Amino acid sequence: MTDARHDTTDRRHDLLPARVELPYRVRFDEATPDGLLRGSALLGYVQDVAWHHSQVLGFSRAWYRERGLAWLVRAIEAVLLAPVRDNDTLLVSTRISGWRRVMARRRSEVVGADGGLRATVQIDWAMTDGSAPVRIPDDFRRVPLDEPGPFAPLKLDLPSRPPGATVLRLVPRARELDPMGHANNGVYLDWLDEAVATAGGADATSSFPRHYRLEYLRPAGPGAELASAAWRDGAGWAYRLTAEDGAELLRGRLDPRPVERA
Repeated sequence: MTDARHDTTDRRHDLLPARVELPYRVRFDEATPDGLLRGSALLGYVQDVAWHHSQVLGFSRAWYRERGLAWLVRAIEAVLLAPVRDNDTLLVSTRISGWRRVMARRRSEVVGADGGLRATVQIDWAMTDGSAPVRIPDDFRRVPLDEPGPFAPLKLDLPSRPPGATVLRLVPRARELDPMGHANNGVYLDWLDEAVATAGGADATSSFPRHYRLEYLRPAGPGAELASAAWRDGAGWAYRLTAEDGAELLRGRLDPRPVERA
């Protein structure tokens, strides 16, 4: 005999979406002087649709606050395939594609009004209690996965910064901080583009396709004095963000096309 309560739970699980999609219109202030969508705005859409999916699955911001938990971005891989311009309409999707003990991987696709793929974004998130990574709660076992499976977290090895690297000095501005009190993950992509363009790679920051990889090591808080360094490395550009004491906050790369990894 079937347990009615168990049957109801199963039906609820079946109704939970493995993938969600939301529309976005590129606002005037989200575009660069050449009219292209800023990297920070693109990652903002991806972050927003991920939060929407979390809420649909039953994990609201209040749920996280009550348990003292949060997700932090550990790495981002973004491939920009075609231009996105001011006033364009986009459909941005998200799905969870893998789990680890304290991490989850999300994959997003950005599609234009004509149905053409504009970008793909893969983000490795780590769960934290505010001071250290923690195991993902058992509540998440009911979350449906799309292409589930283990994954190797993105790690980025960079060569040493050469003496001739371009170094910009910056301090996070109030508008660049998120509710967690540090620079939002998308802002780092703008900093990378700015450093590369200043170093002579302006064409690399607006060409298509192009491939970004970012590994987040430490957050940048208000008032932090940062060194934003970029230099040419092979066919692409290497990037490193460091604090005043020399500690690494971020490693990044910009390449002219997707890089095959073993």
